[in-house]
Amino acid sequence: MKTKLLEINNNRGIFVDKASKKIAIMIGGFERATTTEKKFKELADKVLISSFRFDYSGIGLSDGDFRNMTVHSMQEELKGVIKNIGKNNKEIIIVSHSLSACVITEMDFYKKVFISPAFNQKELLRYYFTLSKWKGDKKIDWDNYRDYFNEKNFLEDCMKEGKMTKSNFISSGYFMENKDKDYSAFIKDSDHVLYIHGDKDEKVPMGSINMNFSNSIIVKDGDHDLERPDMMNQWIKKVVEFI
Repeated sequence: MKTKLLEINNNRGIFVDKASKKIAIMIGGFERATTTEKKFKELADKVLISSFRFDYSGIGLSDGDFRNMTVHSMQEELKGVIKNIGKNNKEIIIVSHSLSACVITEMDFYKKVFISPAFNQKELLRYYFTLSKWKGDKKIDWDNYRDYFNEKNFLEDCMKEGKMTKSNFISSGYFMENKDKDYSAFIKDSDHVLYIHGDKDEKVPMGSINMNFSNSIIVKDGDHDLERPDMMNQWIKKVVEFI
C-alpha cells in the first residue's frame, strides 16, 4: 500500500494506492480538513480499494481562498479531482460528510455514502441563524427554533458580506445559493446509497432529513462528527462492507 500527497489544481489530498480499479473519494463538511479527519483516515486504511481524500480550496492542505466557497464551487472542485484521479476508475464511490452530501446529490456515481448529510439547507440555515441571535434563557433546538425565528432579519443577514466562520471569512454567495434549497429533492435513486446519522446530532438534526433511505445506519448517541470510538464502531465496518 502506497500513500502519497497529490496536488490537483488548488486541491491537495492523500492518495492511498491499493492497486484497485475502484476508488473511494472522500469529501468533508463545511470548513473541514478531510485529509486529517479521523473517520476518513480510518476508512482509507480499512477499505480494500484505493482512496483519495482531499481538502477544498482554502482548507487544510489546499491553496486558495475559502471566502467564495459555495456548494457549486465545491462541486466544480470535485469534478476537477474526478477528471484527474478518477479517469482510469470506472467505479467511483463517494464518501461525503455534512455539507458535502449536497455536492453529490445530482451527480452519478457507482455508490454514495452520506454521513450526517446537511441536505436541508433551507431550514438548517434558519436554525443556525436563530441559534446565533438568541439571547434568552430558553434552550433553542430543532423542534422549537421556528418560534423564535425572524425571516426578515434572516434574509438581511444572508446578504451581508464579510461574515466570519470559525477560521475564515465567507461571502454572501453561499447563503444566497442555499437559503431556499433542500438538496434531498435532487436524489432520484437511493438503491446505491448508504445513509448514516447520529441520533443525537445537534448540528444537523435527524429531523431535518425529508426522505427515507433503504440502506441506513442510525448511530446510537451519535453526534455530528461520528468519530468517537464507540460511535465509529457502529458504522465504519458496515461502510467498508458497503464499499
